[in-house]
Amino acid sequence: MASNAPALAIDASEWFRDPAWRDHVSRRHWRRLPPRAEVAVANVLELLPDGARATWLVEADLAERRPELLRQLVERGHEVALAVRDASQIERERAAVERAAGAAVRGIALANAAGFDYALATCAADVEVVHAWRLDPEQPTLAGVPAEARAEHEQRVRTGAAALAAAVERARVPIAEALQLKPRAYQPAPEPARARRATPPQDATPLAIVVPLKDEQDGIHALFRELDEVQDALADAFVCRFVCVDDGSTDRTWQLLQEHAAQRDDLQLLRHEHNRGVAAAIRTGILACDEEIVASIDGDLSYDPMELRAMVPLLEEADVVTASPYDPAGGVQNVPEWRLFLSRTLSFAYRVLLRQPIHTWTSCFRVYRRAFVQDLPLRNEGFLGTAELLVRVLRRGGRVVEHPCVLEARLLGTSKMRVLRTVFGHLRLLAQVLLRRIR
Repeated sequence: MASNAPALAIDASEWFRDPAWRDHVSRRHWRRLPPRAEVAVANVLELLPDGARATWLVEADLAERRPELLRQLVERGHEVALAVRDASQIERERAAVERAAGAAVRGIALANAAGFDYALATCAADVEVVHAWRLDPEQPTLAGVPAEARAEHEQRVRTGAAALAAAVERARVPIAEALQLKPRAYQPAPEPARARRATPPQDATPLAIVVPLKDEQDGIHALFRELDEVQDALADAFVCRFVCVDDGSTDRTWQLLQEHAAQRDDLQLLRHEHNRGVAAAIRTGILACDEEIVASIDGDLSYDPMELRAMVPLLEEADVVTASPYDPAGGVQNVPEWRLFLSRTLSFAYRVLLRQPIHTWTSCFRVYRRAFVQDLPLRNEGFLGTAELLVRVLRRGGRVVEHPCVLEARLLGTSKMRVLRTVFGHLRLLAQVLLRRIR
């Protein structure tokens, strides 16, 4: 039976779980965006007045990353509950939180979860809920999302301290106490076996993945989290090796790349002393590879590199496989309409002039037969070079296959493309195609 006292709950989920991002930040980005829950939790603890205690809804990732923080919460008289979002992982994540906190987890954010004393969504207590990320004003700014969504999120952050103060004014006890629940004995679950990196089978296909980079210091750590995920996900079929090409960065990109290279033997670093362009960086990477199959991906991860699983097999009938958001089965997310209009119009012009059923001509996300493309000349080393390469492949009798993909606007850092310069460059290139000066 519930008491008359309202309960206080602090949701310690990550900042990128804000519903403002729901339609604009794909779940695939969650694994690479920088986690900051521990910062938000520390900020809330500093603002909580003496005597105020809460139920903290905690994700397993935070528990595994900062177990001492959860123990600190319990020692201060707070309750720890589970903020799991995936019903299939409840038991594993509950065990992880309990091990970190050293206390039983009695509550969960989900409704109708068996084995818990209460679910936040359906419990009888009057609960004031505050999201901890609202107390973290230094979280990253997401580029490439609509201004309205970003403004909504920033408004919640600006008013976070006031929301916490108002909630504490009404509620100062955890949910279990408000519900007058008896303490539950904690029996620690055994430590899980350490997960091993997936080992490719002996007949796995060698795959080199080239990543061109220019002033990407804000996204380097996220990039390598994603590359690790890709390597594990594809390990049943491919032996992945990575070639990162720093195209004349002026920030800390090269330094951060060297730090990562010191910890792994599957990474090759190359560097242009001066900025030459994305096509030149991809070409430098391809020429440095021995593998017969080479992929190039965007350094800003605007395409999902997991699509390589579907793209590589298409080389059985092609020399180049290119990602295509403009294919009828592809798509775009958060890309401005004016930019889409320009890109689609240019791609249509290439399609008509070359009489080829290719919808997208400018994607950097591709898979190549190295032997076919390594000797092709390249006049345009920047963004134009991606289209020029396809033209040369086709003019020399090569085969190009499209794979429908979703193109997303970058989330971290800023684009290096100079739009007007690139558009006029494409017009010049189209004229050269028309006059058959590109072969």
